[in-house]
Amino acid sequence: MMTRRFAVLVVTTALLVSGTVAWAAADDPAAPPRHERHGHKFQQWLGLTDDQMTQIRALRQRDAEAWKQTGTALRKAQSELRELALGGGSADAIQAKQTEVQQLFGQMVQLRVKQLQELAPLLTEEQRQKLAQGRPGHGRRSPRSS
Repeated sequence: MMTRRFAVLVVTTALLVSGTVAWAAADDPAAPPRHERHGHKFQQWLGLTDDQMTQIRALRQRDAEAWKQTGTALRKAQSELRELALGGGSADAIQAKQTEVQQLFGQMVQLRVKQLQELAPLLTEEQRQKLAQGRPGHGRRSPRSS
């Protein structure tokens, strides 16, 4: 009985300590924010100069609010569409929500195309080709083997 209590106490303490350490590490002010780490990987992958990255960050910063607003609206509309579809919403309500989701998705595509068009003059031909091919493992599934 005493051994079991001791084991539970040890496991509980270990979980609390590891959780606290993980939480503290996640809030490490010395660690760069996630978007900065992503930017650094992007820079390395394309072989961008610091000047190119500064210009790219300025483009992204300028359009950040539009991306945020459109993305938030899209996620909300998708959630509402799921609720309508699963909750027995009327065909008209579902169709209207589908149209809204499609329009918002179209806006996201337009933002992306605009960003790529503005990014192109900042890149070398080699960098443009590499970006056009896409990063391995980013949103593209490898072909299934038959």
